[in-house]
Amino acid sequence: MNESMSWWRRALWSNWPHRLTVLLVGLFMLQFVFWFAKEDHLWLPETVVVVELVLLIICVVEHVTRLHWAIRGLIQLIAVIAVHVQVLHEYGVIEKMKLSSFFSSKLFLNLYNLTPYLWFGLAAWAAYLTLIWWVAAKWRVYVLLVASVVAMCIRDSFSSVYLWPQVAMTVGCGLFLLILCHFQSMRQKDPTAWSYLADYPASIAVPVILLISMTVVVGAIMPEVGPMVTDPYTAWRAYRGEAVNFTTGKGVEVAVSASDTSSGYSRSDAALGSGFQFDYTPVMTVDTTHRSYWRGETRSLYTGKGWEPGDSDRRSLTTSVRADNTLSPDPRKAGSKLKTIEVKQVVSILSEDKYPVLFGAFDIQKVEEMNGGKTGFESLLWAPSQSEIRINQQMSQAYPKTYTVVSQMPVIDEEGLRQAPEAANRTDLAEYLQLPDHLPARVRQLAADITKDAADPYDKAKAIEQYLRTTYPYTNKPDLTKGKSRDFVDRFLFEIKEGYCDYYSSAMAVLSRSVGLPTRWVKGYASGQSASYDEMFGMFGEPEMTDPDAAGVYTVRNADAHSWVEVYFSGWGWIPFEPTSGFLLPRAVPQEEITFDTSAVPEAAPAAPEPTVLERHGLKAVISGIVLLAAAAAAFVLKKLQVAELLHEKLERRRASLLKQKVIIECERLIRICKRNGYVRHEHETLREAIGRWSQQSKWMKADLEQVLGTFEKAKYSNAEITEQDWQSTAAIVEKLRSQF
Repeated sequence: MNESMSWWRRALWSNWPHRLTVLLVGLFMLQFVFWFAKEDHLWLPETVVVVELVLLIICVVEHVTRLHWAIRGLIQLIAVIAVHVQVLHEYGVIEKMKLSSFFSSKLFLNLYNLTPYLWFGLAAWAAYLTLIWWVAAKWRVYVLLVASVVAMCIRDSFSSVYLWPQVAMTVGCGLFLLILCHFQSMRQKDPTAWSYLADYPASIAVPVILLISMTVVVGAIMPEVGPMVTDPYTAWRAYRGEAVNFTTGKGVEVAVSASDTSSGYSRSDAALGSGFQFDYTPVMTVDTTHRSYWRGETRSLYTGKGWEPGDSDRRSLTTSVRADNTLSPDPRKAGSKLKTIEVKQVVSILSEDKYPVLFGAFDIQKVEEMNGGKTGFESLLWAPSQSEIRINQQMSQAYPKTYTVVSQMPVIDEEGLRQAPEAANRTDLAEYLQLPDHLPARVRQLAADITKDAADPYDKAKAIEQYLRTTYPYTNKPDLTKGKSRDFVDRFLFEIKEGYCDYYSSAMAVLSRSVGLPTRWVKGYASGQSASYDEMFGMFGEPEMTDPDAAGVYTVRNADAHSWVEVYFSGWGWIPFEPTSGFLLPRAVPQEEITFDTSAVPEAAPAAPEPTVLERHGLKAVISGIVLLAAAAAAFVLKKLQVAELLHEKLERRRASLLKQKVIIECERLIRICKRNGYVRHEHETLREAIGRWSQQSKWMKADLEQVLGTFEKAKYSNAEITEQDWQSTAAIVEKLRSQF
């Protein structure tokens, strides 16, 4: 019995420093896997599972120290391949593979089917074994620990990825590895003491583990307190007057400076102004049959400082969703000549925030589903006059995570709207014509000047919209020191002369009311970014082939929070307008106007037969031979032509060439920025023609665009040299325009 226990003891404790090293390195690498899994669109779920299982297998096999290293490596390789086959089959990436197929001519074909996942597994295997060797010395452990902690802290501080648990575990693993290095050093310097520890490792392991564990536990349960010293990044941003907003692991948003807020759907619009920081946290995804703005609430009472609900907003008649899930129409739409198209949206809320309304394209007509069911709409209140689906705040039901709505999106018939008469029943629309008594006279005079040549209400609204879009630059950081007036719109129009959507939309609403157009202020979200959007698509010479108003899945972020204007036209109803510079209102086209010319579509050619495995490999062999022969011939020619000497002669001209490329790249970046903000370069246009059109559309950026165009043409078409100053000036202008959009 004693001999048996002695054997198990030797098997368990023999070479325990190596066993602990293997375990700690595995835990160390696992923290990086957790990090990569938290990053959006970096690793697929099956990749994470594969790498985690590979690390587990290597850890287990490395504990069998009596096996020869070559046998351990072979076992690990076979296990790694088996893990890939099983996991990828479970995730539906590949079909089930038989074991016998790996011992046949299909071996390499099967391995090819496991790529690119196999490369991740093999890389994890190689990294694991390399780190086991690397941590054998103290200085290497210090380098690894410091580099890892710094990388995680930087990523945690400058993004929404929360990595503090991984930092804590990394530090713990590093401390234990340093202790093991100390034991290895003691093994060489004091063999007697080491011999005792080797026989009785628990005598030192238990106190060390308890000490470190108690330290971690006490730190975890201690109450949170604010930092005693401001970190350098926060201090630098605060010195520049910029806000620093970040989210803790418990979902609490902390703002270093209260002068600016983060972008998002505002709960109160009573005091507009100031600036904001763009927050790109996702709010929802919208799977829609047509791109649109996602409308939230309306406001009718302008106070001079901001917007508040008017009497009808507060006292509006609300109804429940009907049994057939339809919503009662707005009584003002009776007899409307407005044409619409049906738009279906499936909204999935990603944020934990609660909103007072359901978002959807204007005008919502039906609620089909909520949280996956076709019932349970008791918490919904429909306000037809405001076209809002409100959430009953008195009910304890949580805000829906998913819902499906159907909207009737208005088709803008400009010729028909120009025939719309002045609003007849102005008493019924009085709240949408309201203006504060202290509104400066120069605002009313500006409205009259803008619309003096407009013959009808629609042209008046369009004139005001275009004036705002082309006169004032967009910025999320307006210079508030220029503002002296007590009225928000007056400050924007005559003093600050720059701003973001709240400035533009409020200004259009007030100017429109000044010339007798019933108007209401609307807030919600812009369309967001389509899942198929590619920022690199549409560079120089690349035409835009996609429909900007197409169906798709749009990701809406806090940065997409937006406000715009709706104007009432007699006999038509409410029509949306977009006065904000750089934004384009989604366009609805009637179904009958969409035609396709099928006469020019060629018949599909018969599909070619799929090549066999042998044919594919034979073709690869021929191509490989040709490539090798070509490489040998090229090497011989290069040597004979003394290419190295020629390259040396061209080194002096390389710097100028690189500067030209940098200028061209900055111009390409400017085009992508302009396209995202509604300034699209058409397929038939040269860059000069496009910039000329943009300059006419928005005169405030004419000088900057012309300067960038001159430098670009000099770099691309001229033999003149580009200086460092030319490139830096171009980059500075592009960055300036980006911040003003």
